[in-house]
Amino acid sequence: MNQVLVAEDHPDQLRRIVHLLRSYEDRFGVLPARNGREAIQSLKTQPIDLVVTDIQMPEIDGIILLAYIHTYHPELPCFVTTAYGTSRLRAKLPEDILRFFHKPFDVDDLARAILTALEERPNHVRQRGISLAKFLHLIAMEQGTCQVDVESHDKEAGSLYFENGVLLHAHTGDLSGESAALAILSSPYSRYSIQPSQEVRKSRTVKADLSELIRNVYGASSPGDTA
Repeated sequence: MNQVLVAEDHPDQLRRIVHLLRSYEDRFGVLPARNGREAIQSLKTQPIDLVVTDIQMPEIDGIILLAYIHTYHPELPCFVTTAYGTSRLRAKLPEDILRFFHKPFDVDDLARAILTALEERPNHVRQRGISLAKFLHLIAMEQGTCQVDVESHDKEAGSLYFENGVLLHAHTGDLSGESAALAILSSPYSRYSIQPSQEVRKSRTVKADLSELIRNVYGASSPGDTA
């Protein structure tokens, strides 16, 4: 039977989601996780077919969990539940960035989306996981403050720095600032790591909005799942 992992740090909300989803137990099983650390442990120890995750969680948050899934389980479909992010940023997100469920949401709607994704998955296996552009959109939407490190076996490593969801600075090789951000977005990277912090001690060298940079790289089309 298919197994759905649900990561949510609010106990009442987690109990509610798990209880309601278990009414579909003839179609899929449900595994609860109280934070990203428990979710990663489940991913390491048992087969999972779909992940539903909150973003704002203690210990390991949803963005770091998604980065882990991208690296080690790129075939897994992921749904995001969130109560955060401004309407302005949401309006700029590509339609296929990830499937979002804005709190409070109807759990039956979530269940129907899960069933559809599980039915489609055998014929639509994701080969490359969640794109870097999608991760950066998530950080911006959730107004995150962090350092994002990217690396690949055949590309120079790079870093991007966010403060309250704003891309301040980037560097890769001999490039820095906006040119470095564009170079990072334009190149395929196989691994992303995210270092959360309370503040990023960087001057702002990237003046353009993140959505503008992504449009410059991908044009009018969505970044899709290009990694």
